[in-house]
Amino acid sequence: MADDVIGDPLRYPVAGRRVSDRFNLSKVSWGAIWAGVMVTIGMEALFLSFGIFINAVFDGSTIWGMAWYLVTMAVSFYCGAWCSARLSDVATRQSCVLHGVTTWGLATLGTILIAFVTLRWGVTYLTAQAAAHTTWGSVEQWGGLIWGGIALSLITAYIGGGAAFPTQATAVEQETPAAPLRRAG
Repeated sequence: MADDVIGDPLRYPVAGRRVSDRFNLSKVSWGAIWAGVMVTIGMEALFLSFGIFINAVFDGSTIWGMAWYLVTMAVSFYCGAWCSARLSDVATRQSCVLHGVTTWGLATLGTILIAFVTLRWGVTYLTAQAAAHTTWGSVEQWGGLIWGGIALSLITAYIGGGAAFPTQATAVEQETPAAPLRRAG
């Protein structure tokens, strides 16, 4: 049958394994992925609001704002991917990484949608700020920074998903099973 075809015998050594067994979507924990997305977006909101506060204290330092944006993206996406992979309760490192990268994709989409709505609402304010300050930089500079932040967030999400995979057995897993209970006579 077509389902009994094995792609790579070195990668999938079990004879008779069906193609559908390799792509088992029941291993995906969407609850863990959505939890990771919420952690990511929540941390972004926390870090960016703190960055806005500090940027006002530094009187609009562009360099500081750019650096803080990169830190925000790296830390937020690392933590979101780590939470997603850890909550997924999967048995392989590859599955943990895929949970983290899926969280990155959904959180990036959510971040872009939130930024679009926010920027659309605050376009007049940003236009007035850009006219008042010439230190905001060019569109190419900010476009490159945003692209760099998204690329950095993908890298940290990949690392965060892999970091959540336990490398050693926990103390509970190392215990020997308890002796069977005997019936009192």
